[in-house]
Amino acid sequence: MVLPTTTSSGDDTGPVEAPRTAKKTGGGLRKWRARFIVLLFLAAAAFLFWRISTDRAGEAARIDLGTVTLTAQPVPVEVAQTGQVTAVNVTAQQRVTAGQKLGTIDVVTTDSDGDPKITKVNVTAPRAGIVIDLPVTVGSSLAPGQPFVKLYDPAQLRFETQVPLEDLPDLAASMTARLEAQGMDRTVAARIQRVVPRVDDPAVAPVRNADAMTVVLVPAGPDQVRGLVPGMRFTGYVDTDTGTPGSPRLVSLGRW
Repeated sequence: MVLPTTTSSGDDTGPVEAPRTAKKTGGGLRKWRARFIVLLFLAAAAFLFWRISTDRAGEAARIDLGTVTLTAQPVPVEVAQTGQVTAVNVTAQQRVTAGQKLGTIDVVTTDSDGDPKITKVNVTAPRAGIVIDLPVTVGSSLAPGQPFVKLYDPAQLRFETQVPLEDLPDLAASMTARLEAQGMDRTVAARIQRVVPRVDDPAVAPVRNADAMTVVLVPAGPDQVRGLVPGMRFTGYVDTDTGTPGSPRLVSLGRW
């Protein structure tokens, strides 16, 4: 048997080892990068779907209120006797306190001898409030039942709007509304208070809008209407997911 022979040069110190193959780490990194990108896209898609679903649910819970008007109940300041205005001490939009002097009238009476007698009578504010418009002018004659001036109480400001009958069963007292007005840089928060019953006789006075009723809202707090004046108009919506649980609906159509 002939044995194979090996040759080596004189510089060889031992057998020559085969070169080692480098580990292929680049391909693994690319795979993990691709997986991460896919996961990132999936997460973004899931977040986008959640936002769209949330927005749609929020829109479904909103009922548009259309035009909402800020209103106030006027408080007429009347005189008890016929007289002539001799002094006016207030002006429009002035804030007054209860008992504050608003002006003076001269009341003409007769004494025991039948001679005319002029008595000066001060006109005072029956309650705190804000003067709505200019009072009567000096020299004017006033009779009982005629107002010297009209006030409104800023603490009694209300919002009123017309709501379609089909939306009333979805509304309940204490639900929150968000209102905005052109030129205002803030949103006003209000709460539903009640629906105003309609008792007019359509045969005598035709109903302005037979398919809607007036809904009254109250400010969520005094700061919400600070600086606002009656007559301002707003637009907004009611969030039907708000309010006190168990609050009665404004109208239960079909259940009497």
